[in-house]
Amino acid sequence: MGYGIRRLQAADAEAAVALRREMIIDRPVSFLGTLEEDAGLDADIVRERLAHPINCALGAFDDSGALVATATLIQQMQPKLRHKGLVVSVYTTPRCRRQGLSRRLILQLLEYGRSVEGMEIVGLGVSAEAPEAQALYETLGFVAWGREPRAIRTDGRDVDEIHMWREL
Repeated sequence: MGYGIRRLQAADAEAAVALRREMIIDRPVSFLGTLEEDAGLDADIVRERLAHPINCALGAFDDSGALVATATLIQQMQPKLRHKGLVVSVYTTPRCRRQGLSRRLILQLLEYGRSVEGMEIVGLGVSAEAPEAQALYETLGFVAWGREPRAIRTDGRDVDEIHMWREL
């Protein structure tokens, strides 16, 4: 099966919402949102976000045209932070894992980040319960700089988050 990767557009909002719902259910310790309050589950908000001129949400689509993986790069907007980008919402649906989609998406986001005026570094947070994701980020040049204890509380338990960064 082949996969096409492209920047998500406003017309992809419904597919992005469906994948966001899946990621929250599948990996609740990896994403901050819940089904009750996550703004990424509102198609109107997602359409607006996808239309942002600088932030970049990429999607991988399978041969049937289904959105099966995503990753987003957000530029910090405060003047003193504008040199930083943040990678968020990296996810691949279970049936498509272990095929290099997250790697391809992040590599394309890093390339995109290099084209954003003033962006020099990129950070991300990864659940301490996702060592395979942390290992992927390390192979892409990200370095852990800290561990936030009890960063996320879900279903009555606390999970640490590893903070990572890399230069563009």
